[in-house]
Amino acid sequence: MKKYFKPLMAVAAMVCSFVATTMASSACMIFYYQPEEPKSLQDR
Repeated sequence: MKKYFKPLMAVAAMVCSFVATTMASSACMIFYYQPEEPKSLQDR
């Protein structure tokens, strides 16, 4: 079990890094997409 621990932790770190990168990039894409405000909510 001990000889599998380090490679298992390395794979877990890579998966976590990939998930974090994906979530950060999707949050940026969501942030840049700003839909137009409805006419009923505009101050005019």
